[in-house]
Amino acid sequence: MKRPLSSFLASTVTYFIMLVLFVLVRIIFLYVNLPFSQNVNDFISTVIIQGGIMLCLAMVLYSFFKKQNIKTTLTDFRFEKISFYTIILCIFIGILCYVLNIFVSSFFGTIISLFGFESAPSFPSFTTTDYSVGAFIFQVITVAILPGICEEVAHRGLLLKGLSSLGIMRAAVFSSVLFGLMHLNISQFFYATVLGYLISLSVIISKSIFPAMIIHFMNNFLSIYFTFAQANNWALGGGIKDFLNSLLTTDNPFSFFLICTLILSCLLMLLVYLFTLLLKETRIKKVRNMLQYIVKLNNTTIDKTTFSKNDENLLNMQMINKLMGEYNIKSLNNMVFTDIESKGTKLVYLEKVFLIGCVLLGSLVTLSTFIWGLI
Repeated sequence: MKRPLSSFLASTVTYFIMLVLFVLVRIIFLYVNLPFSQNVNDFISTVIIQGGIMLCLAMVLYSFFKKQNIKTTLTDFRFEKISFYTIILCIFIGILCYVLNIFVSSFFGTIISLFGFESAPSFPSFTTTDYSVGAFIFQVITVAILPGICEEVAHRGLLLKGLSSLGIMRAAVFSSVLFGLMHLNISQFFYATVLGYLISLSVIISKSIFPAMIIHFMNNFLSIYFTFAQANNWALGGGIKDFLNSLLTTDNPFSFFLICTLILSCLLMLLVYLFTLLLKETRIKKVRNMLQYIVKLNNTTIDKTTFSKNDENLLNMQMINKLMGEYNIKSLNNMVFTDIESKGTKLVYLEKVFLIGCVLLGSLVTLSTFIWGLI
């Protein structure tokens, strides 16, 4: 390979290889009798899949195909620092996403059950028989921290960046669907896809991958915490879970769908509000800082010795307004949303092949698991 691949092809080829290896590792640890305890097996497979495949392999292969160093890849994957206020916003977004996932899971689980299949669990969760503090810490590391970092590098770093030539919003859809399929479980596919799309929006808005990691971590952490809290009578454990369950428990399908629709609508409105705050704290704040810097440079040529503080502030505001286009909202939008509004480019044949290959492989394994319990 003499020339670097396009970002699209580099990301889809890398992800296809990752997905194949991911499935193979799952099969090996499920069907091969390894001389380790179940906990050790789980830990080893998690480290291989998360740290080895989702994180290291994603960055190394993408860098290799693009003929660039890891530092450039980190920049491509949007490893940009964020403010403390952004972190707090993302924590609250993560909490809302967890609650949203409960109702999305129940909604689609009920639809599946209407066709005679086993309903998905109401709460996105995992099974365990050890509820000790040590087991809790272990689960936080393997189920919340590692996936929160590694799966985000693979999907909101590698895929969202690589597929952006489709247009950033289409890239968000495809990366979210592949994120849902990566779970290889039909009951997790629906809420994982919804979660993936919301997480993608946080990256698009903030231009940083760190909000995605925080939201993903919070979603998984709450799932772990409520499982252990209910078993150990920790604070906010059984009470919140019982309350949410009570909202979902009804024998009338019409009432169930009505309740789900109302609650989902309220949650989405709250999420829109928090995403608006995130937009102001990240993109719009960066544009404002840029304009203020330009004003500062311009002001160095103006004699302000006869200005009062109010006069100086007025001058600054007038210059910023002029730079924005005299209150022209369209000109401000052009500065804030240039990359979002950009149109997608037409894919070449090989790019289509690997994108379709990734979707087909994930779909086939997910459906095989759903129908025959493959992995």
